[in-house]
Amino acid sequence: MKMRVALYARVSTTRQADNELSIPDQLRQMREWCKRNGHIVAHEYVEAGASATDDKRPEFQEMIAAGVEKHAPFQAVIVHSYSRFFRDLAQAVFYERRLNKSGVDLVSITQETGNDPMGQLFRHLVMMFDEYQSKENAKHTLRGMNENARQGYFNGAKAPFGYRTIDAGRTGAHGRLKKKLDIDPAEAEIVREIFTLYVHGKDTPRIGMKEIAKNLNERGLLMRGKLWRTQKVFEVLSSLTYMGLHVFNKTDSRTRRIKPESDWIKVPVPAVIDLVLFEQATKLRGAFSPKRCAPRRETSPTLLTGLLKCDCCGSGMTITTGKGGHYKYYKCTNRMSKGNASCPSRNIPADKLDGLVLDAFRQRVCTPDYLKGLLNDLHAEMDKGGGADKGRIKKLEAEIKKVEQAQNRLIDAVASGVLDKDMVGDKAHQNKARKESLLLEIAALKRKQQMPLAVISPQKIDAFTRVIRDRLTEPSAFSRAYLKAAVSEIRIKDQEMTIRGSRSSMVGLISNGGHINVGEVPTFIQEWRPLRDSNPCYYRERVMS
Repeated sequence: MKMRVALYARVSTTRQADNELSIPDQLRQMREWCKRNGHIVAHEYVEAGASATDDKRPEFQEMIAAGVEKHAPFQAVIVHSYSRFFRDLAQAVFYERRLNKSGVDLVSITQETGNDPMGQLFRHLVMMFDEYQSKENAKHTLRGMNENARQGYFNGAKAPFGYRTIDAGRTGAHGRLKKKLDIDPAEAEIVREIFTLYVHGKDTPRIGMKEIAKNLNERGLLMRGKLWRTQKVFEVLSSLTYMGLHVFNKTDSRTRRIKPESDWIKVPVPAVIDLVLFEQATKLRGAFSPKRCAPRRETSPTLLTGLLKCDCCGSGMTITTGKGGHYKYYKCTNRMSKGNASCPSRNIPADKLDGLVLDAFRQRVCTPDYLKGLLNDLHAEMDKGGGADKGRIKKLEAEIKKVEQAQNRLIDAVASGVLDKDMVGDKAHQNKARKESLLLEIAALKRKQQMPLAVISPQKIDAFTRVIRDRLTEPSAFSRAYLKAAVSEIRIKDQEMTIRGSRSSMVGLISNGGHINVGEVPTFIQEWRPLRDSNPCYYRERVMS
């Protein structure tokens, strides 16, 4: 029976054309088949470079959309083989049934089957084998790419921003030159700029990811011709590649889910930034995440946004206006969303509370006596806990030796021919990942032991308090940045105000002469509470009058 038909031809991006039928050859054979059988070609759909393991194919979707119309422009879809249509049985059957409901058949010119139950069974067996073959090929391809990464080579065509690929001087099994990552000087400078702005700031206090993207775009420092977005800045700040470890096999290529860390392959590459700066950025990202602080805390022009908490119900407090916007108040967000009956707290004039907090911080925290007492307490705690940390470091170092011994045994087994290299690859990678994890934990403990308490003299504390007390006099960009660096939370209840902050933050600020440029801040650990029930009458007079 003569029919109007659509031809569908495809080659995958994962294979070269010389390893499978090319597009012109598929089309030629299908056209000749149609001519022999008297069919009219109504349309040709060509997918030059798309995998058949999913349906994310524009030409394929256009063909399906036409085929399921009430009056489809063709009565059959012709493919060279069913593997051109799909390499996933469930998806293939799903789309075949959609076409069949509209009276459109699926026909392979090299795997002809009937439409009876036996023909349908054979067709589905062929599709099942195609799926199995696809998965086997993917498995072997990934194994080869993993081994390539373990040897220090780069998999992929496009290097991460900040890097470029260079020929490594070796040829792979398919005649391709192996590549490694090398630093791209111009792009690497932008990466350093991103980390510097996020951790230290530049001529201003540190800024958040959104402002970094805006800053770079305004200065024309684009990302390979494209504008920076907050998400791209986040990707740079969170990528281990920039501190010298490029991670391969981190995500599943189909589901995009993160794989277990034991499956990751960390390839040493030239570092764009040092480990200290990367860890500082990592700590800040964790501290300023929406789970730990209010989303507007980073960029809000309001002094206390993100810091204030209503002690009556635990909700945050935010700015609201009254009398046509002439007056600003801090109000419990619970009262704003659910009504005043939901919380007994009161609105607090913003200008008065801002002044009270700054005065309290200057007069109760930024004083030589308080800070010297805080440092004495930290000295005592470190003397008490130092032994435990040293013991922990010894245990970790002993475990590293065991991991190294296990790794050496695997190497000896491969060298002597007892075990094949492919058999021990995963275990060797697990040993390497475990050693890296242990080294990071040791480094964190040693940094804790090296907290700069010894270099903070009474004279340095006196100088720090004089400078800060002079500058924290009114709401400003510096005041906002400083409170975010030193304070984790401010709670208001009736006539009481409680300020909580991190002692390690204060140590970092003092040791840096008051500059907000240390990775230890803000850590948002509630370690000090210098102001509890601080002069209720004063509070009432200044805030509630």
